[in-house]
Amino acid sequence: MRLTDHTDYSLRVLMYLNQKKELVTLNELAEALQISRNNLIKVSNRLAKQGFIDTSRGPGGGLTIRPEAGTASLKDIISKTEETFQLAECFQETKSNCTFLKRCRLKKSLNQALNAFLNSLEQTTLNDVTVSV
Repeated sequence: MRLTDHTDYSLRVLMYLNQKKELVTLNELAEALQISRNNLIKVSNRLAKQGFIDTSRGPGGGLTIRPEAGTASLKDIISKTEETFQLAECFQETKSNCTFLKRCRLKKSLNQALNAFLNSLEQTTLNDVTVSV
């Protein structure tokens, strides 16, 4: 399983904000995380819509993490930032071209692996992976 850049950036932003526990500007985030400001705007907008962070505009504006976000499981965060968990073509809702589809056992194994991956992430919170300063 490979996470998208969007999810990777989302996790980094949340960890940084969780570590700082104060208002952080996009410029500070871009410099600290080595992520473009444009990508951070997209990530922060989505994290705000999902209720993980608060944003404020204008002079003195920035991003802050919501207190309850620290207790969110990594599974919850990743489930809200990943577009899809389709590990192979057969996971798609549209018609698959796989010749083994009718008698395939691979999909079941991949699905079990995905569930094990997500279940392990359910045991870890954002607080667990945030380094204290």
